[in-house]
Amino acid sequence: MTGTKGAATVEYSVIDLRYEYPGFVGSEKYAVISDLSAREIEKLYGDELKPYIPYVVLSVAEGDAMKEFCRNEDKHAKRQKRSVDAFGYEEGVTEMCHEELIQDNLFDVVSDHLDKEKLFAAMSKLPNVQKRRIEMHFFDGLSIGEIANKEGHAKSTVHESVSAGLKKLKALMDEAE
Repeated sequence: MTGTKGAATVEYSVIDLRYEYPGFVGSEKYAVISDLSAREIEKLYGDELKPYIPYVVLSVAEGDAMKEFCRNEDKHAKRQKRSVDAFGYEEGVTEMCHEELIQDNLFDVVSDHLDKEKLFAAMSKLPNVQKRRIEMHFFDGLSIGEIANKEGHAKSTVHESVSAGLKKLKALMDEAE
C-alpha cells in the first residue's frame, strides 16, 4: 500500500499476521511495515489504517526479514514436494521396515516350540511395549503401519520393537527347554 499526505508519498505495507503465521493467537491481527514511528503513522494515515486496528508497527528491516522467512519457507516446501516420494519412501528407513519381512505367524517364529504355555510364559517376560505390539500384530491382526498410527510412532520404531521382541521371545523359548 502507498499512503499519500499532501505532496509527500510515504510507503507502508500491511500484512495479515494470521496468514503469515498460521496458528497466530495474538490480539493484533495486522502489522504495518514502515520506517515511520507509530505516532507518525497514526497522525498521517490513521483513517486509512482504522480497519486494521489493533495492529503492530514493524520497521522495514523487520518486514524484509519476514518476507525472506516466507520465501525460504516456500522454497523449502517446494523442494520437499519435489524430493519426497508420493508413496512414502524414505531412504534408509523404508528398506528396514517392510512388513512382508516380518513373519506372519507367531508360531512360525517359535516353530520348534509348540507348547503354548511356554510361549505365553515367555511373552510375559517381554517388556510391556514389545509384548503389546506383538499381541496387536499377531493376535489382533494389525499391520505394523496400523500399530504405528494407533500409538503415534514411526513405522520403523514399531518394526524394530516387534523384531527385537521376536528375537527375545525366541531366546526365552530356547532357555525354557
